[in-house]
Amino acid sequence: MRVWTVGTSSAVPTEERGLAANLIDFNGERILFDCGEGTQRTLMKEKLGLMKISRIFISHWHADHFSGLLGLIQTMELEGREEPLYIYGPPRTEEFTDRILDTGYFNRSYEIFVEDIVEGEEIVGDGYKIRPFEVEHGVNAFGFSFEEESSKKANKEKMEDLGLGSSPKIGKLKNGETIEWEGEEIRPEEVIEEMPGRKIVYSGDTEKCDNLIDNAENADLLIHESTCLHEMIEERHGHTSALQAGEIAEEADVEKLVLTHFSRRYRNSERKLLEEASEKFGETELGEDGKEFEVKPHRPE
Repeated sequence: MRVWTVGTSSAVPTEERGLAANLIDFNGERILFDCGEGTQRTLMKEKLGLMKISRIFISHWHADHFSGLLGLIQTMELEGREEPLYIYGPPRTEEFTDRILDTGYFNRSYEIFVEDIVEGEEIVGDGYKIRPFEVEHGVNAFGFSFEEESSKKANKEKMEDLGLGSSPKIGKLKNGETIEWEGEEIRPEEVIEEMPGRKIVYSGDTEKCDNLIDNAENADLLIHESTCLHEMIEERHGHTSALQAGEIAEEADVEKLVLTHFSRRYRNSERKLLEEASEKFGETELGEDGKEFEVKPHRPE
C-alpha cells in the first residue's frame, strides 16, 4: 500500500502546492480523496496512474476540494477511458456532480456513477472498506477511514521453534487445517495469527472534534489538515491548527501524522507548522505535493 499527498494547499494554490487531493494505491487500484485544482497535473508529473483511479471521494463541496474534478473527468475521456468511475460524497454530491458534468461540451466514453453517502455506510472494495464519518466544518463534511481486511499470517519465530521453516504446509494451517509434521500434529493456532489490516484516515476540513478522534483511533497513517498555527485558530472557523492536529494524533494513538492543507500565509515557512504539531506528537511529517508514504503490512511480533 502506498499513499501520496497530491495537493497540500488550503483555499488558494501556490506555485509549489495545488489544492486538496490525496491518493491511495492498494493492490494496483487507485483511490482519490478530494480533487482540488492542480490534481491532475501532479498525478501526471509524478506518474501516479491517473487512468487507474477507480473511485473518487469528495470530503465536502468547497471549491478547493473539488475544483479539479471536471478537468480530470475530461482528461480520462480524452485518453480513452472505458472503465466506470465512481464518485462518492456527502449529501448533494449527486446534484453537484450533475452540474459539473453539464458544464461545457464534451463526450464521455465511460460511465460515471455518483452516490450520496452518510455516516454508517461502508463502501466495500477488493480487500478493503472505506467508511465516511462526519466532521465539523460548518457544511456537510466527511473524513474517511480506509481499512484493509484482516488477514492470517504465520508467526516466523513460532515456525522456527516447531521446525517448520518455510514449509509448503503453511497454506493448510492458514486455511484452518491441522497438519502432521515430523510425526507431530500442529494446529493452526500454534503458528497462525489473525492480523488487523492497515488503516489510513483522512480528516478533510474540520475543527478538532471527538468523532474524528474516535474514527482515527489506531490508524497507521492520519492525514490531517493543518491550516494555521494555533495563535490564528480563532480566525479559522471549521479548521484545525497544527497544534490541534498533533493533539488529535496523540489522543487517537496513531502511528504517523501527515500534515496537509496549509494556508498560503505559511508559504516557505511550513516547518513552523511541523514544529508546533511535533510538540504534541513526535511522529509527524509535512505533506508535499506528490510526496509518497509507504504503509507496511502488519506482521506477527
